[in-house]
Amino acid sequence: MRIHMKLLRPICTTVFAVLFVAGCESRESTTPVYPLCESAYTSLQAVWEPLTPPETTLSMIDDGGLEVTEHGRFEELGLGVRRAEGNEWIEHLELAPGYPASPPGERRSLLYIWQAADPQVIDEESPIRLEGFELLYRSHGHLSTQVFEAHVRTAQRISDLSGRPFDFAVLAGDLSDGGQLNELRWVLTILNGGIVDPDSGYDDDPVPGAGNDYNDPFLSDGIDVPWYAALGNHDALYNGGFAAVDENLRKAAQGSSIYDFPVFVNGFRDGSTPDAVVVTAGRAQPDPSRTPLYLEEAADELFNAGGLPPGHGMSAGKTYYSIKPLEGKPVRLVVLCTVNTGSAGLGTGSLGYLDQEQFDWLQQELDAADAAHELVIVLSHHSTGDFLNDSPVSGAELAAVLEASSGVVLHITGHGHRNLNFIHPQPQGGADESGYWELMLASTLDYPMQSRIIEIVDDDNGYLSIYCTNIGHNSTEDSLAHKSRRLAAGRRSFEGITDAYGDVEALWAEDLPAQNLLLRIPIPPEVHNELAKHDWPTRIESEETLKNLRD
Repeated sequence: MRIHMKLLRPICTTVFAVLFVAGCESRESTTPVYPLCESAYTSLQAVWEPLTPPETTLSMIDDGGLEVTEHGRFEELGLGVRRAEGNEWIEHLELAPGYPASPPGERRSLLYIWQAADPQVIDEESPIRLEGFELLYRSHGHLSTQVFEAHVRTAQRISDLSGRPFDFAVLAGDLSDGGQLNELRWVLTILNGGIVDPDSGYDDDPVPGAGNDYNDPFLSDGIDVPWYAALGNHDALYNGGFAAVDENLRKAAQGSSIYDFPVFVNGFRDGSTPDAVVVTAGRAQPDPSRTPLYLEEAADELFNAGGLPPGHGMSAGKTYYSIKPLEGKPVRLVVLCTVNTGSAGLGTGSLGYLDQEQFDWLQQELDAADAAHELVIVLSHHSTGDFLNDSPVSGAELAAVLEASSGVVLHITGHGHRNLNFIHPQPQGGADESGYWELMLASTLDYPMQSRIIEIVDDDNGYLSIYCTNIGHNSTEDSLAHKSRRLAAGRRSFEGITDAYGDVEALWAEDLPAQNLLLRIPIPPEVHNELAKHDWPTRIESEETLKNLRD
């Protein structure tokens, strides 16, 4: 029997606090919990769209009169966000041309899950950062823990408001930004619940008081559903792919000297200053918890993270896995590891990679799923369009094997820090009743700073309906997480390497059509018949809960 964790949360929080400060006064009473706004909402109800930057501000950016590091000036110069009306789901029938002629029968909700991607939690005080290189600088990077916790808290609130909790949650990789042990453990504490202290090195308090600056400890309630994660390039490579992790890098990260990287200017951010100013000539406070992780070590941290389920799908020595997330039911979650650690280097390390051994394993898993007539969801960090040219298995080959599996309906990814949807294969000359959907989700860290709820519904007419509902974190407008949202949108007006747009309004216009989606897709009769042998909820949460939230 599954016990709803919100009933146990007060007990678990107290136990954690006692263990955390054994022999001392509990910090629970003094560690703040960051609030959310009064009413819950998804992007069906409201979105945070970018402000239109004034021409004078854009001229200042072009002329060098405003630098991305001067984020204290963003608001007065018209860079930020404004609240706007939400948007309905956009229906897609490319894979289901017969859907309108086939009215639904007895509808059943097969999966109700929360997805996040690329939280990229940052230790901005680490001496191996590239903060001194403006094209890689995030004006909001020092607030990464507060932002991710706000996403988790928002998801938990919506789960609590629903007719049933989420079945599980998935994270599409890049949990940490610098691949450091302390960064990953902050993420895991946010997910599982507990006190998060996002400071490293010195015990900094740049704005005196509790809970009012980026280095203050805070309490996360966590998410009380099982969660699973894929690993991404930032979890096991130097700054996401500029070099492989080695012992020299690990030693440098734990020390005080700024790491000497020959390509870009290195630097860290001073945690004693209210705006975390950049330091390119100076020394950091040493901290052994900053150790960059090898890929297998990152997987071990997930395996030993605690929370539900035990091990989170990982097993000793393996960074990819296949599980049955709903006990006794014909649904399979296949999680791939697409991190390129073998030949990681500048310009290539960040791209997707799949070796023949994992590909052969994947084929076996899909064959087993097809033989059992299971519904299959695939999770990976990279999309099939983001693969390295000389990957042993190409993105096109991966797409082909997923397409050939009768049970695969959805491949969910991250990496691109934006919302995109693809059809495999591309319909030739009109709609087609075969294939699957591949969905890229925006980063929870970078603007538009969204996560997503996915619900898969069997319409009992030969088709599935996949509801994809994006969420912006529900933080109050005076919060650190909302400050980060304003800074993240403002940063998009500056051209950068990782998100070279420059035109934040164009980015928003391109992103909107892939945010709230209603995807129709055929379901093979044998899969439908196998699913029909089991009991499923008849309440469609997307229609009954998400659509009816009143913000």
